[in-house]
Parts: sequence; C-alpha cells; structure tokens
Amino acid sequence: MKARRANRWALGYLVALCAGITVDCACAETPALPLFSAVPASGRLPLASAARHGNEYVDLDRVGYVEQEYYLLGLAPAITAAGESLFDAPYVTRFLIRKPKDPGRFNGTVVMEPFSWMGERGAGWILTRDYLMRKGYAFVGYTLNVNRPANDPKTADWDPEPRNLNLDFMRRYDYKRYAPLGSYYDSERFRRGDGPDQYPPQAQGIAAQLARLLKSNLANGPAQGLDVKRLYVNTWAINGQLWLDYLDQGRHQQWRMPDGRALIDAYMVGHMVYGDLGGEVLRTPRRMPADAPFVTVYSQTETVHDASQRIALPADTDQPSLRYYEVAGMPHLRLADQGTDATEPHPADGDRRDDPRCQWLYDEPVETVVSAILDGMDRWVRQGMPMTRVARVEREGAGVARDPQTGNLRGGVRPPWIQVPAATYLTDQETGCGSAYDTKVPYSAQRLRALYGSHAQYVSRFEAAKRESIKQGYLLPEEATRVKPVAAPEDFAEPAGTDPAQQRTSTASPRK
Repeated sequence: MKARRANRWALGYLVALCAGITVDCACAETPALPLFSAVPASGRLPLASAARHGNEYVDLDRVGYVEQEYYLLGLAPAITAAGESLFDAPYVTRFLIRKPKDPGRFNGTVVMEPFSWMGERGAGWILTRDYLMRKGYAFVGYTLNVNRPANDPKTADWDPEPRNLNLDFMRRYDYKRYAPLGSYYDSERFRRGDGPDQYPPQAQGIAAQLARLLKSNLANGPAQGLDVKRLYVNTWAINGQLWLDYLDQGRHQQWRMPDGRALIDAYMVGHMVYGDLGGEVLRTPRRMPADAPFVTVYSQTETVHDASQRIALPADTDQPSLRYYEVAGMPHLRLADQGTDATEPHPADGDRRDDPRCQWLYDEPVETVVSAILDGMDRWVRQGMPMTRVARVEREGAGVARDPQTGNLRGGVRPPWIQVPAATYLTDQETGCGSAYDTKVPYSAQRLRALYGSHAQYVSRFEAAKRESIKQGYLLPEEATRVKPVAAPEDFAEPAGTDPAQQRTSTASPRK
C-alpha cells in the first residue's frame, strides 16, 4: 500500500512538472541506470589521479580521503548541437571518485566534472580541492572523449597538434587500462555552426546517467556508504558548453530521478566563452531550471572577449537562480592549472621575447575566489540564501574600461590583488603575445611608492582589501592566509642603475 501511494505521488509530481516546463518531450523521464565496474590495477596510477605528483596532487591519506576508479558502461543518445536525439549508441568510459574514508565526514554533496580533453585535467578539482576536502564533499571526474578522428576538429588548425588529446593519448599512457574506452563520434553527421561538432554526441546522456548512478545510493555503488543528497556540476573551460547545451535543450527538466527530483542540483561553469567553437552565441540557457542555480564565472580573458564583441550580458536573478561573475585579475590559464603532459607556449617565446607585456604570468591564488563562489552556491541550494551580486566590468565602446591610475579593469569581482594592485593585468587579446597564458606588467618601484608610500602601507591596504573580499563573499575567512601581498619590500627600493620603467616585482618571476 505504501509503495502504491508513493508511486501515485511520484506520478502526480511528474504530471505537474511536465505541465510547467517548456521542453520538447511529452513528459519527464528517468535516464537508464548505467553499469559500472572497478578498473583493474595496471601498475600505473590513473590519469588525473590526485595521487600523481603534479598540479592535481593531494596527500589523500593525510586528509582522510580515498580515490577509486571505475568503468561506466551503457547506452546513451547521440544528440546533435541543435538538440535532436537521433539514436542510442553504446559507450564505455571511466570515472574517478574521491570521497571521505569516514562516511560521517561526508556533507551529502557530490561535485561532478568531465575531465578536460587536454591531458584529462580536472580543472574544477585543481581550483577547489582544498575547499572540497575541508568541507567533506565527494568529487567525481569522468572521461568525456572519443577515438581520435583523422581530422580532429578541436585541433585542425593547431601546429603542432598536441599529443595529450582524446583516447589515443590515454591508450599511449596506459593501454591496458584505457583500451576499452570508446563513445560514438561522426564529424560528418554531427555539426556545430559551420564545422564538425567538437563535443561528443553522447555527452549529455553520459552525464545524466552518471548523475543518476551517483544519486541512487546503491548499496554496492561507487558512493557506497555515503548518503548522497545533492549533486553539483563544477566544470571549467571548453567542457562548459556541455552544460549550456544540457540546460538550453531542456534536459534538466526532461531527465529526472525516479521520484521526480532533479538529477543535478546546481551548475557552475567557468573560463568558457559559450559558442566560441561554433554555433549559436548564448550567455544563458533559454530553458533555465526552476530548481537549480546556474552560475557562470568569467575570467578577465572571457570578459575582454565579450566586451570586444559587444555581447550583452544577462541580469542576475533570484528566480530563476542566475549569477554571472566577471573576475578581474583572473587569467584563462595558469601553470598551476595544467594537467598530465599539458604544455602551452610561454608568451615570451618566439618573436615576443623582448616585449615587456609578454614576460610575466599571473600566478595569484584565484582558487580562493572560486572556492568562495562555490561555497555561496552551496548555501543557495541548502539554505535558500541567494548568492551575492556584483556589478559587471565596465565597458568603453568595444572594450573594457580601465582605471587610469592602476591600469586595471573597473568593476566586476575584485580580488585583493586588484583592489590594491602591484601590476597591470592584461589579456592575450590585448597584448597579442600568442599564448593561452595571460600576462601582467609589474609596477616599477617609483610607481609603487607613488601609489602606496611604503611597503608597510601597501601591506596594510592589502590586508584591508582581504577583509573587504571576505565581507563581499569572494574570499572565505579560512582561506585568507593563502592570499598574500604581491609586492615585496625590495620592490619599493630603486636598485642602483635600474631604469624604473623596467622594475619588476620579485614575486612575479618570468616563466614561472
């Protein structure tokens, strides 16, 4: 009798849900539950493993976490960029789960992201790992890739083509482990804009099936021992388009848990210019969810791009739950964001070797900003507390407005190193240095003294800026010690025989 009443309740919920949404389906449906199997040991650590020494490394034992790798198998729809589901096809992929050893430490939320095409990099993990483990989240990163086609549309115009791309790279790394992986791809039949669709046609279905698996709390499932209540997306760079498509095509409303709950409870994407790889230029999905926030985090790079294209940005709203953050002083890519075998040319290489704008990379701890934004999204979901709002970066014509005194952007989220700067932060669009890394020009000692008087006064103002960032919600108090003044005492002293215009801050070493 209880089961019959529960089924009637679920059916009524779905009928009501279908009546209130605008999706091209007759009613909400539950994605298939995929199969999963532990990946046998091969003698090598998995790609993107937190146990591999590199940018994703964490001493998991020390923090009380465990990492496990699984194959994921199923049938998922092949969907065009326009949203047409053509047929179901088989796939085999893999995922890593990192979770607290002690289930009592788990906070009820899993954060999920597809690994980057470039080296299976977990960008969201790199940017938030300390926060996630401190708060007791579980993390799942998964492979979203295809066999390398003869003419890969993602790198057709790259010279030379990268070797850390697609499943071929994974098999070269560990054939025994990754030989079984594969998903459907056809660059002739699946198009985006004027070219092949760079995104795997099964991407949305695989994501939905993995989400259902994680939220199903199977007794012997990959999240065994954990009571998963919520699942958030935290995806960065090129894979962010997946979630814009997913929402824009109404998958959030179409694909639900068996009891009618959302598969995904919040979406956070960053460092992604939607539509950059072809197709329609959108900044928010047309079918926004009524029961999940959608949060976009733009670096300075993407902000300058949209300003140059005069792309109109959406207004922040609480219903639907939408936030759009433009972060000044945040690059598209740092050395600290690189994954396995990932390399990019340094801006000072080639014919820009002597350009003073191409020497110095951003290396500020932007992960503190990202963690604070993720924490705000979590409170919005769990406590109904809307996230903070901030004015957009100011525009001037087909560009951004810069402060004449500091040379930095006006408006947007302003970390302490922008509120109290020791350098002018630029983008490759503005400098033409020819790299995925953005660069900055440190202030001379003369300019630092003119702005702040002394190093002690600079530090005092910088610490005040940190307190302001905490108040605004863009720096967590427990992470404040990670944000340190950029300029050192020696940067305020004029070395004998040095041209002040060439003075550079000691903390911004070139090629770092």
